[in-house]
Amino acid sequence: MQFSWMKVAIYVLTFLTYAYSGYGSSTIVHLRDAIIAAEAIFGDVFKNLITVVRKFRTVHEVFDAAVEENCVFQCPPPDGGGPAPRAVQNKFYTPTADGCGSLGLRISTDYLPAVEMETCCNDHDICYDTCNSDKELCDLDFKRCLYKYCDSYEKSLTSDLMTKGCKAAAKMLFTGTLTLGCRSFLDSQKRSCYCAPAKASSYNGNKYANSKEKQQRQKSGWKDRNEI
Repeated sequence: MQFSWMKVAIYVLTFLTYAYSGYGSSTIVHLRDAIIAAEAIFGDVFKNLITVVRKFRTVHEVFDAAVEENCVFQCPPPDGGGPAPRAVQNKFYTPTADGCGSLGLRISTDYLPAVEMETCCNDHDICYDTCNSDKELCDLDFKRCLYKYCDSYEKSLTSDLMTKGCKAAAKMLFTGTLTLGCRSFLDSQKRSCYCAPAKASSYNGNKYANSKEKQQRQKSGWKDRNEI
């Protein structure tokens, strides 16, 4: 039985590039080049693995974002203090999707267990790229979508090996976004959200409150100093 190491490498790259969308572009490109070069080398697999690891050294910064327990986007507080403005969908921004791949490295559907899985990747991109989305719900819907296509193998005459391979690839994609996709999610939210200036809303609120207070005082017979 021949085992395609290139296909395994493509699956790994799918996991990495999808989780790190918008971050670490040069690192992923170098990693891809390292794997292509390593495949052409005959001999010790361990030696080839060292070549890949050396190219992957600078990606440690991405793992720093993985320690975030609550991956929630919040607008920065105003410089003068006070509560942070509420994030709303930027009407000038349209959520986008780029399939199962990013950073200039697009994963062909030929390397996916099911061609329809690209739809799951697109839906997941749109979810991340929509303001005020919940990352956990986006990831959960992504997992259900991937497994749905793998379950379709079980209803056919396809071998059990094909089903297990499909679910292994689906689990790798989902686990990557679940554990290491926070940076990608926050970057997408920052692009799609608009943080309304807090000063404008504060001014309008104070103006309304002062006007209402003045009306109540006039009903009580109170006159402003300038009106006397």
